[in-house]
Amino acid sequence: MAVCRIIETGATPEEYERVRNELAVGDGPPPGSSLHVAAVGDDGKIRIVEVWDAREQAEAFGDKVRETRERLGVGAGRPPQVTYFEVHTDRRS
Repeated sequence: MAVCRIIETGATPEEYERVRNELAVGDGPPPGSSLHVAAVGDDGKIRIVEVWDAREQAEAFGDKVRETRERLGVGAGRPPQVTYFEVHTDRRS
């Protein structure tokens, strides 16, 4: 079942780019994800909205991201807040 997740990363845009580069994700969404949007909040921190085919895929990728964040010292001691939602409809064209 498809899921949407919203991530309050606590990371700056520069930190976000360092993590993405380290993960070698490229310009598209991570494998298993059909949508990845990163936006900057008023506080200068990145929020992410993703749509995944399955929660297990999202969590597996999240584990890789956490390991990379820890290795790079991004958000030290502050794990991101992640909220999952079951996708009701997907009307992207």
